[in-house]
Order: sequence, then C-alpha cells, then structure tokens
Amino acid sequence: MAYRIAIASTDGIVVNQHFGHAERFHIAELDAETGKYKFVGTREVERVCQGHYHNESSFDKVVDVLSDVHAVLVAKIGQGASQQLESRGLTVYEAPFPIEPLIEKIIKEKLWEVDKWRFPTKN
Repeated sequence: MAYRIAIASTDGIVVNQHFGHAERFHIAELDAETGKYKFVGTREVERVCQGHYHNESSFDKVVDVLSDVHAVLVAKIGQGASQQLESRGLTVYEAPFPIEPLIEKIIKEKLWEVDKWRFPTKN
C-alpha cells in the first residue's frame, strides 16, 4: 500500500513553511510494504493566510490540491487550520526539521498505523 505526504517546504530539504504561508507542497509517496519512499512531485497552491485573516476559498483549494494526500508535514500550523485538515481526513504533523529523517521516522514507526491515516492508495 502507498501513502502520500505533503511537505510544506521552500527548498525540499527542510520542513520550513507555516501551513498558511505555504505556496507549494512537495509530495512524498511511502510504500508500506517495502519501507521505501520517493518524491513524486511538487504542487503549487495559493496561500491560505492573507495577513491577519485566512481566506476560506484558498483553504478549500489547498485541500482539493492535496485530495490524494494522507498526511501533511508543516513547520507550524494554527489550531483552527489543523482541526479543519483533520476533519477532512488528513493527519497533521508540526515538525520543523529536515525532511528525509522525518520520512524515515514515519516509515520506521509505521505512523500510518499508529495515527490511523485515512485510506491508502493502491499502486
């Protein structure tokens, strides 16, 4: 089974973006059977945070762009945005660290089982 993670990062190396400020998400696909992963692309999105308020339609657009994703890695996220993502079936991890060790930890600890990620995709 395959699981996808959206990573809020400007450089693809470190999780360094606040969810509301992210303009792109790098997508990693994990293979639960082999324990391997690969990057399958980058998706551009409209920023959700517009200064001191959140644009609800932008939030919906981001969720649509990430519709095949199971979890999101962000440097920071507000409680309201986190609850909205979780209510739509996404698992949220606030982890401002290098990406590769984080993905390796997710695989090693099988977090898709522990955190009950929504349905995996079939390869």
